[in-house]
Amino acid sequence: MRVRLVVLALCWPLAALHSQEVVQLIPATRLRVSASSPLLLVQTGTYRALTDTTLVLAADTSRLTIPLANITQVELSRGRKPSVAGGVVGFLLGAAAGGAVGCLANQDDYGVYCGGQDDTKVIVGAALGGAAGATLGALLFRRERWAIVDGTRLRTDPPVGIPRRGS
Repeated sequence: MRVRLVVLALCWPLAALHSQEVVQLIPATRLRVSASSPLLLVQTGTYRALTDTTLVLAADTSRLTIPLANITQVELSRGRKPSVAGGVVGFLLGAAAGGAVGCLANQDDYGVYCGGQDDTKVIVGAALGGAAGATLGALLFRRERWAIVDGTRLRTDPPVGIPRRGS
């Protein structure tokens, strides 16, 4: 047990060194800033400038100037990833719709639609509809990933560096 603690104590700083790798903050980087003035506000925008006292973001057509003293947390956008929940919902809806279309196309010799002699069209329709629905659901409802930035580095380091997490 004692050996494990010693190994853990020696390796822990190495992981911290790896996580301190710096990524440049450049204009057009998306940031999400939590600031407290009278109320806690969360602003999302594109990085424009950093002065000694303020952080300037561009949000839609306006410019946001946020005092550094009021900033409680800064997060850097790591891009958008496909939504698992959107993919699951899309799969279920697509499979139902594809199965219904396959059922309508599955009229047998006796005039029976679903449950006739051969249900291959229903199965193929459900599979194709499910695959298309899952793809559309996952890609249309993507979620943006955020990484927390050490706010003290915003105040002290020109150029501003952001620690990268786990890459």
